[in-house]
Amino acid sequence: MEANQGQTENKRPSLIHGAFSFILPGSGQVIAGQLKRGIGLFFTYIILAGLSIWTVAQRARFPDLTLSAKIFWIVLFECAAVLLFLICVRYLLTRFIIKDVSGQVFTQWGLIIFYAVAIFLVADSLLATAGSTEELRQVYGTTTVFSAAILAGFWFWQIGDAARIGAKGAVPSLAPAIAIACVLIFILGWNITQIDLPKAIAEYKDTQIILRKLIWPWEAAFEFEVISIEATAKVQAPCPAGEAGPPENEPIPGESWVIVTPTCGALTVMDLSGDLTLGTELTISGGGFTPGSEVEIFWENPIGNPFRPRGVGDTIIAIDESGEFITQLNIPQAIVPDTAVGAQIHTVIIREESAVVFTWQLSREMKLALVGMLETIMLGLMATFFGIIFAVPLSFLAARNLMANIVTTLAAITGGLLVMVAGLLLAYIATRQISAQLGGLEDSPILIAIIAFVLVFGLGLLGWRIGSWGLTKMGERAPALLSRLLTALLFGVIGGAVGYAVGIFFSRAIRGIVLPDEIAALTETRYAVFGAILFGALSMVYAYRMNYFGEIRIGMIIYAIVRTIMNIVRAIEPLIWALVGIIWVGPGPFAGTIALTLHTIAALGKLYSESIESIDPGPLEAIQATGGNRLQTIIYAVIPQVLPPFISFTIYRWDINVRLSTVIGLVGGGGIGFILIQWIRQFQYEAAGLAVWLIAITVSILDYVSSEIRARFV
Repeated sequence: MEANQGQTENKRPSLIHGAFSFILPGSGQVIAGQLKRGIGLFFTYIILAGLSIWTVAQRARFPDLTLSAKIFWIVLFECAAVLLFLICVRYLLTRFIIKDVSGQVFTQWGLIIFYAVAIFLVADSLLATAGSTEELRQVYGTTTVFSAAILAGFWFWQIGDAARIGAKGAVPSLAPAIAIACVLIFILGWNITQIDLPKAIAEYKDTQIILRKLIWPWEAAFEFEVISIEATAKVQAPCPAGEAGPPENEPIPGESWVIVTPTCGALTVMDLSGDLTLGTELTISGGGFTPGSEVEIFWENPIGNPFRPRGVGDTIIAIDESGEFITQLNIPQAIVPDTAVGAQIHTVIIREESAVVFTWQLSREMKLALVGMLETIMLGLMATFFGIIFAVPLSFLAARNLMANIVTTLAAITGGLLVMVAGLLLAYIATRQISAQLGGLEDSPILIAIIAFVLVFGLGLLGWRIGSWGLTKMGERAPALLSRLLTALLFGVIGGAVGYAVGIFFSRAIRGIVLPDEIAALTETRYAVFGAILFGALSMVYAYRMNYFGEIRIGMIIYAIVRTIMNIVRAIEPLIWALVGIIWVGPGPFAGTIALTLHTIAALGKLYSESIESIDPGPLEAIQATGGNRLQTIIYAVIPQVLPPFISFTIYRWDINVRLSTVIGLVGGGGIGFILIQWIRQFQYEAAGLAVWLIAITVSILDYVSSEIRARFV
């Protein structure tokens, strides 16, 4: 009996651990031995509190975080007091009234429901005690109350969690904490993104104007010929003294005609305050038009630019039953250059559009959209092609299972790096000389680039081989102590060069953040020398302790470098690379191809390398056991296994590139996206709808084609 009582007492929550978490969230878990859990809960609480304070402060034009923090913490403690009261009520109920397990579980849910209802009912009172009316206008009140209430719940949950861990030693589930955090983040996200469902529902009809044109834009895909009836009359304006203007027209039986009187007058003038002084009033009459129809009046200035007059009279006139009309119109405003010579003759155009005829010809917008879509497909295809060329070799360098076993000695690395640098320097000098002989990059860019690549790759690789072989042979024949000292000295030189570069970077980049560039540049040599000495000394000590023939896993070093570079390139969105490409080669599809190629290399390199890492090691071990070299192992053991996923990933990437090319076109990267954004800016929604339809059709076709290819070859 006593043993059972002692066991029951041991299962009671630990008040000490709970008290520590009450004072500092997560500290009770740390004291109970759950270090990661306690630190995680502490930072989660801090991050959620900070995000809540920042969110509720965004109501003001100039957010006051100090004020929002004060209001938030007051409301938080008020909510905590409400929750503490309800917890005490539940404790009394479960202690003296409800003792069965099912009833106690019910009270847990009841506590949550009553807490939510109580906060909803007293929300205004909580805010009223947290700040003045003027202060509350600067924060989101509803978000403040509910986020504070949820964070108070998180606070009390981690107190109970610490008490249970301290008493039982067992670790409870984190599901309640995750659920509370998700609810709070959802509420904050709702506020930050300014979701307004009532407005979206009430004003949905406003979208019908644009959606109708986007969903069915095919009328804009074809040319329509407008059959119109026109009649013209001449008017002179301004009218110098003594001028009578052009002769009046006469009615023409069987044809449309227009007569304007007088045919000479003054222009409408607008002064600096915006007031109009109307020009001479004209009487315009006409006939020979379709009875019951309407005609439009246009005005053509002396240089031949027609426009619809505004503010000087009606320009849409109804035709009577006899096919005639009569109206009045003041001569509109028109700018006459000071250099104009002779009479300024304007033209009054009366136009009746009687019929619209379908011509079976594609419109200009449809032709532009088709060309842009073809450009988009080719842009994605070229980016995928160039991406494959670079991604395949990089993927083998980024595969851990292939690079883990590549080791070399410290002497080989030291000698190889030193002579390789010499080879690269020689390649640079030779390229400069050859470039000068060929006229520079302006005259022979492709040839010079090829020569530079061959020299850099060839002399660099040759220097690595000669240096590695030479220093290794020298170490084998020289005394051991001399070999270690020589290697340490040379490796120290390499470390010193790296340290010098690090010192320059620290002075220009890190110190340049807080200091002007001119001041940072004054002491950059000092930091460079210090970095060279520090890195050189550490490198020498490392090389001496490593021993001359100490093995270094150079394969893993290359693996880490390649992986890091690919992750950085892949993390930068193609849209940003497109901006770089535009600055580099100018707007157009070439800039888009560069952007997508860079991102494709990194993305496919990662996918390819993961495919290589997941292959069956059996064939590799079998070929290596028979004496096969590394190239034979890759050709006969690796490539046959990775070829199907390589094809699948490549097709999938082409599909992605086609869709991405429509996006990078928005910033000038070519393709249909460039045309689409122009149409949207010009409010040509029917033309934009054509582009959207072509994109959707193309993506659907590519998805079908890629699925068929994968089904056949993968």
